[in-house]
Parts: sequence; C-alpha cells; structure tokens
Amino acid sequence: MRVLKWIGLALVGLLVLILLAVLVIRFVIDPNDYKDRISALVKEASGYELTLNGDLAWSFYPVLGFESNQVTVAARANQPFLQVQTLALGVQLLPLFSGQLNVDLLQIDGVDVNLQVDAQGRNNWTVATPTQTESTPAAAASATTPAEPSSSPGKIPQLSIPLVRILNANIHYQDQQGQTDTRVLIQRLELTQVQLTQVQLTQPIGILLEFALAQAGGPQLDLMLRGQLQPDLDKQLFRLEPLQVQADVSNLLPDTVRVTLEAQAWVDLAADQAQLILNRLQLAELILQGSVEVTALTADPRYQGKLSAAPVPLAKLLATLGVELPKPASPDVLKTMAMQLAFNGNTGQLAVPNLKLTLDQSTLSGSLAVKDFATQALAFDLSLDQINLDDYLPAPDSAPATAAPANRSGGAAEESDLIPVDALRSLNLDGRFNAGRITLQQTLIERLQLAVTARNGVLTVKDLSAALLEGSLDGALSIDARGGQPVLDSDLKVNDIELTQITSRFMTDSLLSGKASLVMDAKAQGNSVDALLKSALGQMNLKLDDGVLHGINLNAIVVDALRDQLATVESLYPNYQEKLPRQLREDTEISKLLADAKVENGHLIMPRFEFFTGESGIDASGKIDLLNQGFEYDFGVVLSAIERNKYLQGSRWPIHCEGALASSPADWCRPDTKAMGSILTKAAKNAFKDKGAAELGDKVGLEAEDQAQLKQEVKQKLEREEDRAKKKLQEKLDKWLQQ
Repeated sequence: MRVLKWIGLALVGLLVLILLAVLVIRFVIDPNDYKDRISALVKEASGYELTLNGDLAWSFYPVLGFESNQVTVAARANQPFLQVQTLALGVQLLPLFSGQLNVDLLQIDGVDVNLQVDAQGRNNWTVATPTQTESTPAAAASATTPAEPSSSPGKIPQLSIPLVRILNANIHYQDQQGQTDTRVLIQRLELTQVQLTQVQLTQPIGILLEFALAQAGGPQLDLMLRGQLQPDLDKQLFRLEPLQVQADVSNLLPDTVRVTLEAQAWVDLAADQAQLILNRLQLAELILQGSVEVTALTADPRYQGKLSAAPVPLAKLLATLGVELPKPASPDVLKTMAMQLAFNGNTGQLAVPNLKLTLDQSTLSGSLAVKDFATQALAFDLSLDQINLDDYLPAPDSAPATAAPANRSGGAAEESDLIPVDALRSLNLDGRFNAGRITLQQTLIERLQLAVTARNGVLTVKDLSAALLEGSLDGALSIDARGGQPVLDSDLKVNDIELTQITSRFMTDSLLSGKASLVMDAKAQGNSVDALLKSALGQMNLKLDDGVLHGINLNAIVVDALRDQLATVESLYPNYQEKLPRQLREDTEISKLLADAKVENGHLIMPRFEFFTGESGIDASGKIDLLNQGFEYDFGVVLSAIERNKYLQGSRWPIHCEGALASSPADWCRPDTKAMGSILTKAAKNAFKDKGAAELGDKVGLEAEDQAQLKQEVKQKLEREEDRAKKKLQEKLDKWLQQ
C-alpha cells in the first residue's frame, strides 16, 4: 500500500509540473516574439515575403505548439500568391526553456494558392532578380552604403520535423498570355492530404500524397503517392525508393480507369544526372516496363532509355479506354499487341532508333525521330513484314450507314475534302517505308517500297515500287497544297498487270482480261474526286497482250449483219454462206494492242488504234467518261473470212459501241448497217462493171474478168499490134535499101 501511495503522489506531482509548464508557456513565453524571426529567416533563405497577419498563439489541440492564422507568402510586395488559413507547429516543451525550437509536427490547413501568368508572360510566384527590380534613390543608397550588422537571427543549424501534414489545399492556375490561343485556361487542383514523415536531412523521409485534380465539366484525377526519400548530402545523392502511385481517372471515359505505378528514382547532383526505373506501369490491361537516364541535368539535359509492353488484348484495352471500333471483318484480329523501343534525345529532339510493334501476326520495326520539336520535323525508316488490311476493315453488317452520294449531274450534297490541306501544309517529314506483303481490297501487294518527303506544303512520294496483280508498279507522285486547291502530279508505270482483278470490281463479271502495261503522266487540281477528274490533263500509253473482251464478239456482230445484207446481193458473193464463219466465240480475242491516249476534262480520249483478233484486224477510236463511268467507241472490223473476195477485200465494217460500265455488255454494240449497205452497194457496182468488161472482152477476143484486166489486155494487144506493124515496116525498109 505504501508503494501505491508513493506512485499516486508521483503522478500528482507530475500533473502539477505539467500544469505549471502549461501556465509558464501560456503566460510567460509569448510566441509572437518569433514572428519577426520566422519572416526574416524566410526572406533570407528564399527571397519570399512571409506575412503573419494573425497573432501567434499557443495551440493545445490538435497539436501542442504554436498556431497562426492568415499566413501569406508573396514574391512581390502586396501580391501574395499563397494564403494559409491555419498553420500549426507542434514543438517539444523542454527545449523551449533553453531557447531551442524542436518541431514535432508541421500542419497546414486551408491552403489557397493563386498562380497567375499575365498577357506579357510574367508570373506572380517568381522572386524578382536585382535586374528586374526598379532602381530607386533608396535602393541606390542602400547599394552604395555599407550594410549595418544584421540583428536578424542566424540560420537554424539543423531541422528535424517528424511529421508534415497539409490538409484541404486548393490551387488555382490561370494563364492569360494567349500567344496563339487567346483563351484563358483555368485549372483547379484540390489536395486532400500531403504528408511527409521523418523530415530531416540525414534519415530517410517517408512521403504520402493524396490529392484530386479536377476541372469544371471535365475529367477528375484522384491520386495517392507513397514513397521514401533517402538523402545523402555529402554525396549530393537523393533516392526515392520505393515509389508507388495509384491514380483513378473519372469523368473522362465511360468507367473510372485506374493507373498504378511502381518505380525507383534517384538524382545525383554531383554527377548532374538522374535515373528512373519503371518496374511496372499498368493502365487497364496495358503493362509497361522500362527505364530512363538523364545526364547534364541542370545544364543541357540529355536522356536515353527503353520501354516495353507485354502482349495485351487490344480489343479489351480499347473498350476500357472508351474507343468503339466497328466489328472487324475477321474475328482473328485485334487480339494482341506488344511493343519494344529504345529512345534518346534532349530538349530539342527525340529519337527512337529501335522500334518493334507487334499487332496480331504483323510486325512493324525500324526507327522514328522528331529531329526538331520547334519545327516538328519527323523522320522515319519503317518496315512491315505483312498485314491483311481487309481483316481489320468493318464487317459488312457492322459498317456504319452512310448517306447516298450526290448525283454527279447536279446533286445537292457536297463532297468532303479528299485531301487534308491544313494538315499537309504543316507537315514536315522525311522517311522511307517498305512492306513485304499487304492485302487490301483482296489485292496482294508485295515488296512495296517508297520514300516520302513533306515540306512547305508539298508532299512527294518517290522511288515507289511494288509487285501487284501479277505485275509491277513504279513511279512517283506529288501533292502541292500551297495554293488555293491542291495539285496532284503523277508519273506512273504499270507493267504486265492482270486486268481481270480490276474490271471485276466495277462489274459483276469481268469485262476485260489479259496482261496490260500502262505509262501515265498526268496532272490534276482540286480537292474532290470529281474536281480532280474534271481538271486532269496528261498522256497515257497502253499496251495489252493476249487480252480477251468478254461478252462481246465484234466479228460475230459483223458476220450476223453481213448474213442479212449479202442475201440481197448474192450474185456479188454467191458462196458467202460457206465462207463466213458458222460458229464464233462469245468473246473477242485481243492481241498486240498499242494505244496512245490523253486525259482531258474528265475523259480518257483514245485516237485511232489497232489490234488483232485471230486472223482479223480491228481499228478503233473513242473515249471513256471517267466521271459517269460511261464510254463511246467506233470500231472498224476487217474480216479475214471474206478477204479473198476481191470486191469486199479490205472493207472496214463499222460497229458503234456506247453505254455505261454498270450495264449489260450485250446492249453496248450495234453494227452500222447503213454504212455496211454502202460498202456492199459500191462492191456490187464494181462487180457489174467487171461483168460488162468480161462480156466486151469476149466480143473482141480477150479473156478479161473485170475492167482493169480488160484495159490491160487491150493495152497489151495494141502494143503487140504496134510491134508487128513496126517490124513489117522495118522489113520493107531494109528490103528497099538493099535494092
């Protein structure tokens, strides 16, 4: 019992001592004595003006120590950018009696930060340098007069704060400079809790940060950061490890998205370099790893690093990010995506010398570089192994409905711009691209190569080459967007391509097949398909070998017309039924076709050209309406079957073809029966003349089949009679001279 009594007395004595200490602190020590000291220390250390508008008072809750209300910080006089409603310092009691200030807790509650940039680009939080401060007589005097010894207290030799807490902070940022955008940008940052533990310069510092970043009517970011800062002042080395960040982004995507980060970071001020090791950065299903090193940190920062992404289900990632894509044609695409890259650069440029991007079964590799951030100069050298673009196009049942195109002859709808002129004018790039295999619109393109440059509104594609449609393509293209309307210039060569795959896209059945070669040099101006076709001017050379015009037989059209008309002049060609072909194919075979053409006012004009079909020859001329996809041609067919008839030999039997590519070929071509009748009438007249000549020859004893032969026989007979007369006369003269 005696022990308990002494313990009770000791506790009572301790309480009395604590009460006496509180009374001494409350009534003997005045915290306002520290106001000038605190303001002077802040001014000396940073140049900022710290104003303690309210009286300093002792605080017993929530902390035991000093408390101040209405604290302001300004970089310029009377222009505070930071206001604090309540600032509390938790201190140790015993060191106060010896004049020492040991802080256990720094708590700041009700922070209002107002950061502004005016129209001239000047901010309100930077301390003005001596050159920025206006010179006044007082300032000049102070600059020339030796300073008196300062009575301000010296610097605190060591600072140790076990706990720093910031609650309920609001930060407003307003930029009114508006060099290119005169809009005022206001961002709002709300801090709910910022906590640093064991804040000192020799031991690790624990960090906890929680805040919400929101913009009126816009997205919101809720972030929590945990880490431990390990300073080493002797080596000027600062490490932050581990570093963990968790952020939730809302009001931006359909659902809240969480981003998590696990990393390590260090800054070596002695070596002027820093490093960040990214152990894991996860956004939905996307997981990134990598690192970055920075040298010349405070002078001219240069950085290098690497980044990789593990295979991720792309369709699921896009859905999480709110990206809605139409259902692709193939269910086997948009399955996985992976990435690997290395990068380096500085404040003016960025280079990615090693890039590997894998999408499903396709791999894109090569290099990328932004050579100049100021001019946005982009360079690249990329290679694609293979891709089937048809698989990624929307499936027929998921393609969005589009309005019907306007009638070319005068529809009210307007065509959208075909070429993004504004984007092209600002483009600054120089690069090369090649691909092993690309499938587009069921067309296989292999060994594609091209070089592209874009500068000052001119885009040029050169060194273009590819294997396609069982043939090849090479040439160059350019787009000049410097004027009011873009100008397209093309110089293309197509060699031995199969026409079946081209014509079958415009018609249900293939119209033309065969190996074609084409040389085109054309120029056009406009920003729609119609405008380009209407303004197109250029030359074209076409060659077709072993071609077939399907569904039309020009020989059969001529033969059918001749069967009807030769019946009226059967005496001209008595055995025509036997000579004319009885069965003909439904197609027209074409060989050795050579044609020159020109593009003008939306028409492909083809002057007279010739080709052969079997043993017959055909010449043609006409034009194709590129706008309305129609055509008009006149053919002249020379039938080998009746070439042995001397009255019809060399006759050119005319056929007129006209129509639209979308219509049936059977309705395109008709024989010119009137012209055919004229040919037959002329041949019949010649035959009658020859018959009369033959009868006259019989009367005079000559064997003549026609007028020409009769004239020749008469001429030859006269010559023979003349020779005999001359010979008899000579004989008489010789005999007379001998006598």
